[in-house]
Amino acid sequence: MTLVIVMCSKRKRAEADPTLFARDLDADDTLAVARAWGRRLVEAPAHTRAGDLYAGRGFLEARRAAAHLHADLCVVSAGLGLVEATTLAPSYSLTTVSRDADSILAKTEGSAAAWWSALQSASPFSSSATTRESGLILASLSAPYLSMVADEWSRWPAERLTRLRLFSKERPTGPAEALAPCWMPYDDRLDAAADDLAGTQGDFAQRALRHFATTIQGSSNAAADSDKVSQALDGFQARRTPVRHRLSDDAVLELIDAHWATVGGRSGAMLRHLRDTLGFACEQRRFQDLFKRAAAIRQLEATS
Repeated sequence: MTLVIVMCSKRKRAEADPTLFARDLDADDTLAVARAWGRRLVEAPAHTRAGDLYAGRGFLEARRAAAHLHADLCVVSAGLGLVEATTLAPSYSLTTVSRDADSILAKTEGSAAAWWSALQSASPFSSSATTRESGLILASLSAPYLSMVADEWSRWPAERLTRLRLFSKERPTGPAEALAPCWMPYDDRLDAAADDLAGTQGDFAQRALRHFATTIQGSSNAAADSDKVSQALDGFQARRTPVRHRLSDDAVLELIDAHWATVGGRSGAMLRHLRDTLGFACEQRRFQDLFKRAAAIRQLEATS
């Protein structure tokens, strides 16, 4: 049977268990932190199936792909390990993103790959699903997640690697170079391949996975599957990405204030106006912080 693997998402449908915030762990070497986290996982109530825990379009696309193929679904989770979608698991807050308050790397000062190796041993939810002896393994991973699992996956037996089809925006390099023959060559032409395949870079890997599952489906030959992907994209044009200029925080605050009335003081409308009408770049999280600051300043000025 085919196995579909998807990365987890920060957005979850259940609130994190109070004991499962990475920020509350004591700093130590990677193995010690993983063991401490593993003990917390054992003790936390597990009420939600892993396949129902994560939110967002990317996860939905992977579920659609698995359903189309009648495939099993597993999740690469930085907090749980490789977990099967049917497994009851607790909700948590842990990431390998360095700037996040719950970054596990701030506790270990090690690499994401080292954390993954230790987590796989320490987590009670880690699955051995990838060791099955037959069936394609379709994995959609962003570059950070691919980097996290690359050391482990690169050591898979050659026969298993021939069954892996990898969906990621860029061809694997560096520590993941051994996985390059498994990579399917999707690019931004995917947006034009069907009306419902356009999306963001954040869900690119999962959209490519769904296209493969519904259109290509796969064979025993990775090179042949790669050729089919190239043929499926042939004739389509990638959409043009507008060039936007980045501004300082003070400049963004000034623009928010100047165009407040234009968008009725709405955050989402302001970001679209900033990007699409004014032609300036601003990452969403950064914009949200600046918008809150601008709103607070306007409120203070209105009451003074």
